[in-house]
Amino acid sequence: MRSYHIHIKGRVQGIGYRPFIYSLALKSGWVGTVSNTLDGVHIIMNCELCSVSKFVKQIRELSPKQSLITDIHTEEIEYRAFSDFKIVDSNLEGTPDLLITPDFAICDPCKSELFDPGNRRFEYPFITCTCCGPRFSIETALPYDRQRTSMETFRMCSACTREYHDPTNERFYAQTNTCPDCKISQWVIDATGSKLEVEDEEVIDFACRKIHEGNSIAVKGIGGFLLICDAGNRDRVLELRKKKHRPSKPFALLYPDLESIKKDFILAGAEEAELTGAKAPIVLLEPKENPNNAALLTAIAPGLDRLGVMLPYAPVLLLIARKLGRPLVATSGNIKGSPIIYSNEEAVGSLSNFADYIVLNNRDIQVPQDDSVVKFSRLHKQKVIIRRSRGYAPGLMQHALDPLFDDQVLAMGALLKSTFSIWNRGRCHTSQFLGDTTEFDAQISFEKTLKHFMNMLQFRPEAIIVDKHPAYFTTQFGRELAASYEIPVVEIQHHKAHLWAVLAENNLLEADEKILGAILDGTGMGSDGAVWGGEFFTYEAGKLSRTSHLKYYPHILGDKMAYEPRLSALSLLHATNMNFSREKDHFTEEEIEYYRKVLENSSLCTSSVGRVFDAVSSLLDFCHINTYEGEAAMYLECSAQEFIDESTSFHDHYSFELMQSGSIELSKLVTGILDDVMKGVHRGKISAKFHNTLVRMVESVARRSGVKSIAFSGGVFQNGLLLDLIIEKLGSEFNLYFHKELSPNDECISYGQLVGYYAKRALTFRAEKNSNLKSLV
Repeated sequence: MRSYHIHIKGRVQGIGYRPFIYSLALKSGWVGTVSNTLDGVHIIMNCELCSVSKFVKQIRELSPKQSLITDIHTEEIEYRAFSDFKIVDSNLEGTPDLLITPDFAICDPCKSELFDPGNRRFEYPFITCTCCGPRFSIETALPYDRQRTSMETFRMCSACTREYHDPTNERFYAQTNTCPDCKISQWVIDATGSKLEVEDEEVIDFACRKIHEGNSIAVKGIGGFLLICDAGNRDRVLELRKKKHRPSKPFALLYPDLESIKKDFILAGAEEAELTGAKAPIVLLEPKENPNNAALLTAIAPGLDRLGVMLPYAPVLLLIARKLGRPLVATSGNIKGSPIIYSNEEAVGSLSNFADYIVLNNRDIQVPQDDSVVKFSRLHKQKVIIRRSRGYAPGLMQHALDPLFDDQVLAMGALLKSTFSIWNRGRCHTSQFLGDTTEFDAQISFEKTLKHFMNMLQFRPEAIIVDKHPAYFTTQFGRELAASYEIPVVEIQHHKAHLWAVLAENNLLEADEKILGAILDGTGMGSDGAVWGGEFFTYEAGKLSRTSHLKYYPHILGDKMAYEPRLSALSLLHATNMNFSREKDHFTEEEIEYYRKVLENSSLCTSSVGRVFDAVSSLLDFCHINTYEGEAAMYLECSAQEFIDESTSFHDHYSFELMQSGSIELSKLVTGILDDVMKGVHRGKISAKFHNTLVRMVESVARRSGVKSIAFSGGVFQNGLLLDLIIEKLGSEFNLYFHKELSPNDECISYGQLVGYYAKRALTFRAEKNSNLKSLV
């Protein structure tokens, strides 16, 4: 008999890994110990060499489904005598080298207990086990143990303690374990801030009754507060829109169960798997032709062909949804443009402006997280992550990066869809979506979340990477941090970061072929000082080269242009020397005169495809002033999708000219659109032709570049129809690469910055290595 040490790295904490190892060892009759440490799970056990190999094989094959093993190291050590197998206290020595575990939606066994009148946790709104419940959102330090979470102050009752120490129980070593006898408490306040005389066990029924009566309530979930009301109460939905200053932005719908979703929406296997999985995001779904709740759907997402739908991921939400038994509006509890509210104090101070009642509890949220949002393209079911947050983050974003790359690097990300990424001891940690950092509250949230990560990981950067735009909050904050640490700052251009991200996600950094990157988005500061957004790069031998872009047109009035599609239309008409009298109907005479002078004197230019979408949407009279980001483009996509659905085959597109210089001239495109408008061509057909034109642009650049592989990134590729058209028209001739775990929008920028830095360092390393080899010859 010999003693062996097995060290398991990866996402192996907060998922019942120690109980899993304990059970596996007991079944095999082996003795020893298992423990959490700052660098994973450690096992000391007595067995023969052939047995330890078998044990490691079982670990790889049978590990809990939420685990993610990155490495298992086995070595023989000096013999130690054991009489049994035990879970021992965590070792806090060393420095953190872990993947942080995300939050998990309530599991099926806990759902069964929740609705079992004979179970002691019947209707207990904080039921969890080793497989589900909050993790990342309540964690204060590593390794993951109760005393390093918000659960530290909750003392388990005798029954929960027995479960905790019982190897046969599903709550064996469950760090979030509580029950009605050692409960997490909840209570209700009204809009004046007064605590109501509602007993703890009556809170859920009280909330349901108030929703049924037509009230809005705010409920504390896993990552923050949700505002909830009856989706079928049109007056209440409109009132919530008015209070939140979102006249048309879609609300998410919370359904009680999968069966009720199927009555209203078309549900394929991919969507169903996302809805019912442990991540449980909001999934954008298409309503059926005759949905069960047809009347309410139009008020939830006016003008759009998809609605955001989710299942209850927290037991408190499941109880409310099941008791009411109908669709509920469930939207983030926040002030417009600010992050989700997650503390009791802030909820009391702010959410009373939106909610008639607020349901609070005494389990603190350490890290705020919005609900994640995903969609799938209609035809080819290409997955697109719109917002990566609860359930997805933080996750392993390593891909093609060498874990031996040992620089400690912090990447600060972009402005509107902010995230940060940390490279720490060979691991990448990409944060959740942190909001629009033009808003002060979002800036504070960004700083607090970054500090939380750095403290948990005991991370001190050796370099900080920022966007080239000097006015971004993340750029300025990154430079401040670098100055305080006296470390270098590295700039990575915005669209290059997009491409670096999608290349790394698809393990293309070491590709031995030339790859085209199509990066189409709203805005990002270019290397020449222009506002880029319609960019094509080639990637070869570790280097990016800009080969093509949309021909520049005036970028006027800063962010106002993104908010008002009519300005994009005006700019595009001016740049192409076109006159379209109908567009002037959307301005006063004074505005027309003012904007004419602004355009004539404008020196700042853009190649943004995002603004071209806005311009076309305005020219087709879909949207002239956005009430939320991306509104104009979404109407354009919906119109085109509807037209294509009704057409057996449609390949028409507008003309454009790919100049010898690489710029793409849009005059013929604009002329074609205006001609069709004047002829009275259906708007959906014009929209479809525009989408087809973008695909042809990508194809033309790819052919000229002589590539066989194309990688796509940028917010424009959140458009499901565009993805389907690309796959349909280019998929047989080109290898197509899209994002997998990240959003194509600016949430991927921080990871791309990290990859760009890594790639530059790798090139330097290779050059030094080659130089040394030559000197030896």
